[in-house]
Amino acid sequence: MTHTELVNRAAKWLKNSFHCRAILTELVAYTRSGETPDAIGWVNNKSVLIECKLSKQDFCADQKKRSRLPYMPALGHWRFYLTPPNLIDPKLIPADWGLYEVHNQKIIHKGGIKYSNAGEPPFISDRNSEVAMLVSALSRK
Repeated sequence: MTHTELVNRAAKWLKNSFHCRAILTELVAYTRSGETPDAIGWVNNKSVLIECKLSKQDFCADQKKRSRLPYMPALGHWRFYLTPPNLIDPKLIPADWGLYEVHNQKIIHKGGIKYSNAGEPPFISDRNSEVAMLVSALSRK
């Protein structure tokens, strides 16, 4: 599986399982934290961020991003990692993040927080950066 294939699965997952109405993938746009999410979608006025990882090294590098610092504004009311099977030990997932794995045609929760559209999201998202991303995406069409 390539990174592009994993990102495409994330976008399909956001549409079909989360019922996101707007979805962006790998959009480079201004955000205060400098984030370029692999996939992000919006549903019920909340955002769902998906970071796709194909290697443990990429996962470890993600932990060092500026947007992962506790005081830094970041994207996503809900934040998840999407990986191939058995790539990341669920015990390594940061607090309030979730880990899901692609198993053939299924995406399975493996650790951390689990999405619930009825639940309170664990993060306060950087709404200004999200709006900037959406405006950027709209202006490109």
